[in-house]
Amino acid sequence: MRNLPDEFVLRMKDQLGVDADNFFNALSLPSPTSIRLNHHKGKSSFTNLHQVPWCENGYYLDSRPRFHIDPHWHGGAYYVQEASSMILDAVISQLLLDQTPRIWLDLCAAPGGKTGILAKHLNASDILIANEVVPQRKTVLWENLVKGGYLNTMLTSEQPSSFRDPIADVILIDAPCAGEGMMRKEPEAIHQWSRGLVDACSLLQKQIVNDAVKALKPGGVLIYSTCSYSLEENIYNISHFNETHDLESIPLDFPASWGISTIHFKEAKGYQLYPHKVKGEGLFVAVLKNNSDRQSYIQGNKKQANEFSPVPSTFEGILNHPGSFRIRKNIEHNTLVTSEAEQKANEVLQKFPRAEIIVGAGQVKGQDVIPAHSIGMAGVQHADVEKIDLKLEGALDYLERSTTVSSLASKKGWYIAMYKDTCLGWLKLTSQGWKNHYPMNWRLRSRNPHH
Repeated sequence: MRNLPDEFVLRMKDQLGVDADNFFNALSLPSPTSIRLNHHKGKSSFTNLHQVPWCENGYYLDSRPRFHIDPHWHGGAYYVQEASSMILDAVISQLLLDQTPRIWLDLCAAPGGKTGILAKHLNASDILIANEVVPQRKTVLWENLVKGGYLNTMLTSEQPSSFRDPIADVILIDAPCAGEGMMRKEPEAIHQWSRGLVDACSLLQKQIVNDAVKALKPGGVLIYSTCSYSLEENIYNISHFNETHDLESIPLDFPASWGISTIHFKEAKGYQLYPHKVKGEGLFVAVLKNNSDRQSYIQGNKKQANEFSPVPSTFEGILNHPGSFRIRKNIEHNTLVTSEAEQKANEVLQKFPRAEIIVGAGQVKGQDVIPAHSIGMAGVQHADVEKIDLKLEGALDYLERSTTVSSLASKKGWYIAMYKDTCLGWLKLTSQGWKNHYPMNWRLRSRNPHH
């Protein structure tokens, strides 16, 4: 095994006892590669997929392919995600949530892998807030959420302290941590580790939860996770949260064959994935229920403004079943939510008017409508929009924003570029020829296998 910090080695020997040698041996093995298929458009080009036991759409690959030259990846048909972090799918499945409309908050959302798992579990009337304060990370999050095609999802960049009122029914805090669980996958995690970093992260996690728990409705659920092994960042913190904020640990039940360790401290319960027991990296997760009865004091008798209006006829040729959507007023890209989620979307926008809705209908320019990339990614474009099926080279040309399109189409107007049933984006046939509307910032820059 590469040179682990002595203090970390001693601590893990103390923590794991006779199991420590197996743990350190596992850290010298290659890191598994895994993907999660998008729950509403999942496709991949890979064979020999092996199921990740705790995630319905999660699969291990035999080797790490060149994802950047797979059109399915660009089309959001799957997301490259570390297998242990997919445990969130099994965690939410155990919450046995009913059909009550809910607001979900992913507080530290970038790069968006866990947000995609949350999106899978939304009811039609739910809204998901993906929050990220770091601008560069927010940019990556936006791209991944658009490619994922997640309807009824909003992006915010608020500090945890901004969530002052009980607004969310489910909060995920995938907290910044010392990154011990990434030591096998990312050698930088070894170099940056120190006891001081663990203590600093533990303190930061307390501050984040102390702020964010104010946003959790009475009876709501807080899911807390880190990619560390330290008790200070994990089970000791859970115990602190329970005692300080009137929270209660919710027990989870995982099959023994999954190899997930249950951690106890006082009344606190948590679950640790170790790389010598699971096929994945290190991850800790716990679920807490809010037993306080603190009600929102902002709502009062304040009449909630409606931020939405019916979809104008301009978009009838672009959007499928336009009557089932509502468009946000006075927003250039005509962002939209489903009609069922309008109430919860208004609740979010009342408190966070700067929240950006991920899926937009497009822009009106003169007599023309330029459809949003996100409509195709969400698969809600009008059923009559013709599709152009591209072979691999043609799909890669399209992703490079080439206007060379192999098609017999002659009717001017909008088309959807497809690769083996995965939507890649919009094309327009004009009197001057094809116009490629793939987002410029996301274009494929190199087909080099070693990119």
